[in-house]
Amino acid sequence: MNRTVEMKGKPISFSIYDLAVLSFLILLAYGVSLLAKNWTGPLVYKANISLAPTALIGYTFLSMSRGFIAYGLSLLFTFAYGYVAAHNRYAERVLIPLLDVFQSIPVLGFLPGLIIGMIVIFPHSVMGLELASILMIFTGQVWNMTFSFYQSLKSIPQELMEASKIYGLSKWKIFWNVEVPFAMPGLVWNSMMSMAGGWFFLSVCEAFTLGGQDYRIAGIGSYMATAVENGYVAGELYAILAMILMILAIDVFFWRPIVAWADKFKLEETNPENEQTSFVLDVLRNSHVLKFFRTLFSSKRISKRYVRPKSFKNEQQSTAENVLFYSLIGTISAIILWKFFSFIGDVNSGELKTILFGDVFTALRVYASVVLSVVWTLPVGILIGKNISLSKKVQPVVQVLASFPAPMIYPWFVAIFPNLNYSSVLLMLLGTQWYILFNVIAGAASIPNHLKEAALILKLGRLKTWKTLYIPIVLPYLITGMITAAGGAWNASIVTEYMNFNHRTIEATGIGALINEGTISGNMSFLALSIVTMLLTVVVINRLVWRPIQRRVMEKFSLN
Repeated sequence: MNRTVEMKGKPISFSIYDLAVLSFLILLAYGVSLLAKNWTGPLVYKANISLAPTALIGYTFLSMSRGFIAYGLSLLFTFAYGYVAAHNRYAERVLIPLLDVFQSIPVLGFLPGLIIGMIVIFPHSVMGLELASILMIFTGQVWNMTFSFYQSLKSIPQELMEASKIYGLSKWKIFWNVEVPFAMPGLVWNSMMSMAGGWFFLSVCEAFTLGGQDYRIAGIGSYMATAVENGYVAGELYAILAMILMILAIDVFFWRPIVAWADKFKLEETNPENEQTSFVLDVLRNSHVLKFFRTLFSSKRISKRYVRPKSFKNEQQSTAENVLFYSLIGTISAIILWKFFSFIGDVNSGELKTILFGDVFTALRVYASVVLSVVWTLPVGILIGKNISLSKKVQPVVQVLASFPAPMIYPWFVAIFPNLNYSSVLLMLLGTQWYILFNVIAGAASIPNHLKEAALILKLGRLKTWKTLYIPIVLPYLITGMITAAGGAWNASIVTEYMNFNHRTIEATGIGALINEGTISGNMSFLALSIVTMLLTVVVINRLVWRPIQRRVMEKFSLN
């Protein structure tokens, strides 16, 4: 039903779509006001968590708000960091290794600095703890998205970049009209996985211990942690139910419309055989209120003018540039190492040996979980990604499974398999497999339909089509997924190798357990050395193994 009113001689229509949009905006404004009220409250280190089921309504809203704020920060970081790394050869040499480092730092590795810093900045307000929690969720989201965006920018077909230069587009317009649209399908699926990574550590981000001091802010994660501590099984089930309902709501009202919208950015030469749909996207497209704002803020059309493309030759790196670059990096590294070794002077040889042994055991678990993940995610991901109708049915299920914070059910798992030295591999698998699956789905979804049609015309068999088309195109996405999955597994070691269950501590021999011990005891030297040992292991493996494989795969199997 539409209604039309006159405003300055121009008819403006209102419909049920506008009512839905305005209702959402009013609800959003109310939610922001509640959030602001919660953030400006007095500083309380350990919030009083009510285990009443009705309290979960407010706790769910608070956790969801933190997740979305962290996602907004992650998106901004991804665009800036990924763009600079992809377009500047000197920055790339520093930023990509740093990304390996950042993605491998456990959430608890960021914890001491964030908590101390935020409390110093906001000494009398709970905002400090809120921001620290959001930034910890951010560290569980951002690295996967950044790797995906960087990989997409490095894989853009050269003819697209040449065409954008012929039309005289500025770097800013190339970014928004060529690079971001090309990266969008992969970025959307990796965004879903990244937000799932944030939920994975929700309990750790909302309820934690540092130096003997308990910190707790209201949310689903802290509700679950309180229920586990009190042995309140019904409360654990309530928290799981609230988490599932929140994930389903986010999928229907946020991710599904974005996936349907991003489908238009696929690199196609033929009409798509099927299209993603979303009733929420239909509402947004048909709302006259949003049409008005789109028209108001739409940029002017780009005038198509021919510009003779410049000839871009591979720039030879001068000796002076290389000397200056490596001298700067060497100086900074020397200063950092000097400060680091002076800081860890209290760690004795016995503790160092314990850390090194723990690092080896954790590495074996990490890469065992990655290999096990690939075994099933590669075929299943291709099946889902290449079939839109199947993707529509499976996406909500996959989203719930991937977004569900597995640490919530770890205590039940440990009750069945109490030896964490072995069962922690399966616990890591619960988190790492989704990084690979979502990347494979994104790769399969990016396969142009004209290539599928060519395979049919050439009468390639199913096995040969998979071998010559699906798997080669998916390989760059698979390698990216394996790199981020390995980083996620290293990160997850802090919750898979050490946990409290039935008022007792269960731990495995591994560096994740050692990081927990250092955090709880407040032994900062031991904690720092454990984290740096983990980081060095990840960087060395990524530099010597993963990056050469990734470069080779991107050169051989990109759509150029």
